[in-house]
Amino acid sequence: MKNTTTTRTLKTSKIAIASALSLVFLNGCAMTQNKANTDIVSKQQAQIETILQQQQQILTTLQAQPDKFSEQDKAITKLTEQLDGLDATTSVKKTTAIVIPTTKAKIDIAGKVILGQEEWIWFDQLQTNFKSRVDTGATTSSLNATDIVKFERDGRDWVKFNLSHKDDNEVFPIEAHVVRTVEIRQTNAVKALQRYVVSLPVELGSIKTETEFTLADRSRMTFPILLGRTFLKDIAIVDVAQEYTQPKKKPTSNKKQPTSAKKGTN
Repeated sequence: MKNTTTTRTLKTSKIAIASALSLVFLNGCAMTQNKANTDIVSKQQAQIETILQQQQQILTTLQAQPDKFSEQDKAITKLTEQLDGLDATTSVKKTTAIVIPTTKAKIDIAGKVILGQEEWIWFDQLQTNFKSRVDTGATTSSLNATDIVKFERDGRDWVKFNLSHKDDNEVFPIEAHVVRTVEIRQTNAVKALQRYVVSLPVELGSIKTETEFTLADRSRMTFPILLGRTFLKDIAIVDVAQEYTQPKKKPTSNKKQPTSAKKGTN
């Protein structure tokens, strides 16, 4: 009887001890879990604070942008005014053409001569007119030059060539100083072509100027002369709906005599 009581007491003690250990273990787990939760919350708070700081920086940057844009606009406006001033100065220096207002010539309110897509152009040294095609898509003017021969005069490069009309047998020999040489690469051409550029005095209506021409064989073209943007710049406006808006100049008695050429020469 005594042993049975002792045994029951021991079992009860073991159960109590086990219960106590379980409580201690559970409390420890609870404390560990609470600590982990606290760490997670702390990290989340730190991340939220970082995001708020970044958003504040972005907001500050965006608020400062209008001022920067305003300063940039002022700087761009100032540079544009300076460039306009330079363009105006350059245009005044580069413009060598003389435009004389007449009642026959068509001149707009800006003082620029209105040209059609086709015009008569006068070569004073030849005392004759040539039909020309006005082409705003071409940079440099060109003329129909055949039998081109390069030679030297006073240490400078010169060329002599023949300039001819398209609708008759007249051929006009010309000698001119070579301003420069340009390379032209045609479609499917293996090697670029070299062409001479000369400067010749011309007249078109009220326009009197000296302009550059590229020497090219235009015998297959409709017009022996092509007028490009170099000639048109600052002095003329093109109206493609019109033709021969400027009067054709009449030759004087000292017209240079051309040489005759057989059909098919050009």
